[in-house]
Amino acid sequence: MAQLLDRLTALMKRLLIFAVIPLAVIVFLFFLGEQFEVGRLAAVASCEDSPNKAACIRAKGYLPDRPFYPDLGRRYIGGFARLIGGDLGASYYVPPPPPPRAEADEEPAQKAAQPAPPAIPTLPPPPANIPPPPVAPLPAPKK
Repeated sequence: MAQLLDRLTALMKRLLIFAVIPLAVIVFLFFLGEQFEVGRLAAVASCEDSPNKAACIRAKGYLPDRPFYPDLGRRYIGGFARLIGGDLGASYYVPPPPPPRAEADEEPAQKAAQPAPPAIPTLPPPPANIPPPPVAPLPAPKK
């Protein structure tokens, strides 16, 4: 019986050392990489309305295109998370901006056909039967 318990204990040690601990490290790295990806995607989303998206994303500590991270640690861990997450069904795709609408090309032609509004609104002429207001004479300059 003692021999069986010793073998079982040795097997449990090997299982812990060669299976459970490496699996825990892999899961930890995956969760860490997911947090990097969430941060990157949040930076991309916050820069949507920026006129210069690349500069905005760089200001937040990321690169606008692949490899997305300026340092190797986040690059490898984030890539690992994208690899595993993609296999599990997650999508890390950031869609490109849509092309300009075809109506936008037609709008300037339609605007050119319409007459432009006057830059300064014109006032109607004063009625003819109202006399002009009286003007007081200017005082003489003092010497």
